[in-house]
Amino acid sequence: MITPCSAALIVASGAGPTLATAEDLTGLFPTEIVGTLSGTDQNDVSMFRILNMDPENFSALTVLPGAFGIPDTVLTLFDWNGVGVYLNDDISGANTLSCLPSAGAGNPCPTSGTVLAAGIYYLAISRSQNYPVDGSNSEIFNPVFSTDLVEPSSTSPVAGWDGNAFTSPDFDLVNYDIVLTGTVPEPATWLFTAGAALVFGLLRRRRQ
Repeated sequence: MITPCSAALIVASGAGPTLATAEDLTGLFPTEIVGTLSGTDQNDVSMFRILNMDPENFSALTVLPGAFGIPDTVLTLFDWNGVGVYLNDDISGANTLSCLPSAGAGNPCPTSGTVLAAGIYYLAISRSQNYPVDGSNSEIFNPVFSTDLVEPSSTSPVAGWDGNAFTSPDFDLVNYDIVLTGTVPEPATWLFTAGAALVFGLLRRRRQ
């Protein structure tokens, strides 16, 4: 029996900073992820394995979750091999949250994105200026300005983080909230998949 895909609010649990320790959300179709970064390790990172179901409309945006929210975030996207796709530190000079844009009309970011291939990606959230590095400890992204939506300067997969988080001494600011689009399949895609499964089931029953 096939159940239609539904939007989901995910409470992060055990998301680590590497591909191997990323929290797998590929079967949950998240539209929002809430969680915390360490209050004692300011260079803590949470990484998630997600499925881009709607390539034109995939986006990720951090919003303040209310009390004790991290006011200055970084969002980074990697492909299924861990190779960088793009990174954003600050949405604008007046907004230090982060936004990875889509190419679709519903894009929530002030900059426009590109159409990504459908498939598995890794999404990471860190505090401002804590950027990913590859196996030779080279920066994967080199933004000139914190407001840049920057593509990778290294084609090597992520191996760690540079640990250069720019933070205030307030260690109580630990909560984050990521709003996602494009992680739930389009209705047409869902109907096609469900229809194909129904036909297969009927054929199998007739053979029996």
